This record gives sequence, structure tokens and C-alpha cells, in this order.
Amino acid sequence: MILCGPFLYITGLCQDSSLALQKPEQLDIKDWLIEKGILKKKNKEKSGFLLIIPVIASNPTAGFLYGAGLTYAFKGHSNAYVSTASANATYSTKGLLNLNLKTNIFLPDDKMVLNGDWRFLQNSETTRGLGTKSNSTGGIDLNGYETGTDSSAQNLNYHQVRIHETASMKVMRNVFVGLGIQYDYYYDIDDDALQAGDTLSSHQYQYSISHGFDPQHYSAMGLCLNLLYDSRDNQVNAYKGMYANANVRMNLEALGSTQNSTLVLAEYRSYLPLSQGPFPHVLAFWLYGNFVAGGNVPYLLLPAIGYDQRQKTGRGYTFGRFRGEDMVYGETEYRFPISKQTGILGGVLFLNCTTTSDRNGHINLFDYLQPAYGGGLRIMMDKKTRTRLEVDAGVAQKAVGFYFGVQETF
Repeated sequence: MILCGPFLYITGLCQDSSLALQKPEQLDIKDWLIEKGILKKKNKEKSGFLLIIPVIASNPTAGFLYGAGLTYAFKGHSNAYVSTASANATYSTKGLLNLNLKTNIFLPDDKMVLNGDWRFLQNSETTRGLGTKSNSTGGIDLNGYETGTDSSAQNLNYHQVRIHETASMKVMRNVFVGLGIQYDYYYDIDDDALQAGDTLSSHQYQYSISHGFDPQHYSAMGLCLNLLYDSRDNQVNAYKGMYANANVRMNLEALGSTQNSTLVLAEYRSYLPLSQGPFPHVLAFWLYGNFVAGGNVPYLLLPAIGYDQRQKTGRGYTFGRFRGEDMVYGETEYRFPISKQTGILGGVLFLNCTTTSDRNGHINLFDYLQPAYGGGLRIMMDKKTRTRLEVDAGVAQKAVGFYFGVQETF
């Protein structure tokens, strides 16, 4: 059962109002409310935009879940880039807690960018082992979380503490080089397969034992080197430009890791405008790769969909649906305006594909591909930062996912 908050009441607006008689110009919800007399126009414009969204949902594992999410986008007077911060706090009737803060902050004059991912979770997720060989068994998910039961999946309950913070200095136009710390601690891992006495079929248990980890708790602590290139015209909602990031994480036992290991992340995004005007048609591309380059990493830290910083990979599938020592993910999205005169209402169509490996099972990258597709609506909440509300549906074989959020998927 899913209870959706007040997301969709706006979808019929801006087509027949007097705003449509004006010359095409990018407007937002505030402009529409002012035109309707609901709000009064203020002389002083704010430098940023804050949006708070209620979160209400339920599933068999979590029970009834409630909370709120917020996003803040802003641009300083001396900044060319848009900074963002998002936070989420939810609690469920079965005691699951999700507290997270994710930031991408540009300091004055864009001399440095701070990228953070901080979390404390009392979490539950289902897992199906490594590799992309197995097919989905169907079902419905909301924002990456299953809303029903699946007999083929194994449920894991666990606590997680994450502290990721990277500081990158500008060394030339659009290029940043940095250093960071990344800490992940998983504990009180409760495996339903183990509770049933079935150690042989438990994916998490078998992987942990064979790779030298305690299946009930493990940690990874290390330093990372970061290289970033960002020429996007807007970091919230790009119409043109390119983003590329490479990150090497070295987990060290001397710093508190259960084992030494190396993870490599590489990411590329590009945005191609297909038309001119205040709200163009845009074709966007996203390529994301995450690889275990040395040593062993814990099961819950293995590359998997939904494990990226903003938890956006894998629309159409649940978090962790595909996992492996190596992962490559690609997505393309066509963004188009629906409100021809105001640009308030827009739409997207997307197609993505995932491949992961299972080295012990002799499954390599690209041996099996798992695609998904879908579309959604976009509602311009703030034209200055180009912040839009997103409502998406993704289809992946027999599975369907619904996604509500703020800002673009990528």
C-alpha cells in the first residue's frame, strides 16, 4: 500500500491561464500562484530555494513509514555554480530510521567544492546475490523500496553509519582536484535466511565467510582521491555542458577497515540541447561505473544500483537489486516542455541498463544486461535555480517503480 502526498495537484495548471498569452518565458509555481492571486509578489528575491516534501508510505518490512525530505538550492553572488543540499528523515512503525544529509557546496568564487554524504540508518533491504543473471520476479517499489513481499528475495536488517566528505580545489577552469575521507560501518546485521537456519542459501553470509568478514558487522574506512570536471550551465538542471568525475577510495586496516581494499568510481554525464529558447528539449546521457580494484569489500558495500550518493541509479528496480564486484550503469533521458508558453510543466522519457559481475560465479560485466524504461512529469518549482519536482514511473521486466523527488535524476 502506498499513500502519496500532495504531489500531483498542479499537473493541470498553466495551460489555460492568462500567463499563456504572454511571450514564452520560463515561469514557476510561484508565478502561477501570484497570477491567481494566491500569493503576493515580493520586491526582494531570495538567493536560494527551499522545498520540504512529506514522505508517507508503507511496506510489509518497514510497516507504516512517515517523515519529510527537504532540498535547498542556492547560488552565491560570487559563484558561477549552483550549490545543493538535501536531507531526509523518516521513521517507521517497525522501528526503521533513516537520517541522511547530502551536500554539494561551492565556496565563494568557486575555489573549492565540498561533497558530502552523511547517513545513519536502521535499514531493511532485500538482496538476491551477485551478478545480473537472475531476472526480476515482479512487484512494485516506491523510491527504490519494495512495497510487497517477494519469496525469492532475502531480507537484511542492519544499522549503517556513513561519513563521506570530499574537498576539491579548483586548479583550472571547470577542473577540481581533491582529497576526502570515506567511512562506512555496518552492524547488527540480521539475515532472515540465517534466522531460518539456512546458511547455505544466504547470499550475505556465504559472501562474508568466503571473503573473511564477520557476517554480523564490518567496516570500511579510507582516504579518497577525487578528480572533477564540471562545465554544466546549471548543477540542478542542466541544459548543456558536461560532468565527469573519477574517485579512487583506499580502505586501510590501519584506519579502522576490516580489510584493505580499493574501490574505483568513474562517472560521466552530458547534456545536448535539441532546440533553442527559454525551455529547450534536452537529450541527457549518464554513464556510471563502480569497481573493486583490489582486496575485498563487505557485502553491503559492494557496487549496486541505488548505492550512488543520491541513490538515483536503477529506476525501475529496488535498491541493491543488482550487485557485484563490478558495476556499469548507463541511462539516457529525453527532457521536453509540456507547457509551451510557461515551461512550468515538463516531461521526461528514459531508458537505462545495468550490468554487474560475480567473480566467484564466473559472471563478467556485460554477460547479462538488465534494462528498464519509463517516463514522468516535471514541475518547475523555482525558475532561478531550475529546481523541479519529479514524478516518475519505471518499468523493468515484471517490476514497476514509482519515484517522487526534487531535482533531476542526473
